[in-house]
Amino acid sequence: MGTMRRPLAGPMLSFDVREQIAQLRADPAYARTGRLGRTLAKSGRLRLVLVVLEAGAEVGTHHAESPMTIQPVEGSLRFRVADADHELRAGQVLYFGPGDAQQIRALEKTALLLTLSALDEGSAPSALEEP
Repeated sequence: MGTMRRPLAGPMLSFDVREQIAQLRADPAYARTGRLGRTLAKSGRLRLVLVVLEAGAEVGTHHAESPMTIQPVEGSLRFRVADADHELRAGQVLYFGPGDAQQIRALEKTALLLTLSALDEGSAPSALEEP
């Protein structure tokens, strides 16, 4: 995905999530990989990322060094934490403290909002987020 010029911070930002999802799914990178993310907002330690996943797309293991939330707005995910399988569906929110989520897989076409509390300004992006 090419670099987009849009504000990532400000006193107030508003997003049409459905429009953003459609843009991501129309991107050639999504067609190639079955997954794509876009940072919607970034301020200090906070990151808000929209991620789209094709049905069956796998993310693998995701390591979180700081707290985050995952909120599917469409579809559902299955993942493994501490040797237990979990499923997260549209309308649910998962708070995830530091640690690993393994075998993350979209059970159907899925779009989710990922909120990260980065350790510092220079923290690396999430495995679900575009670089």
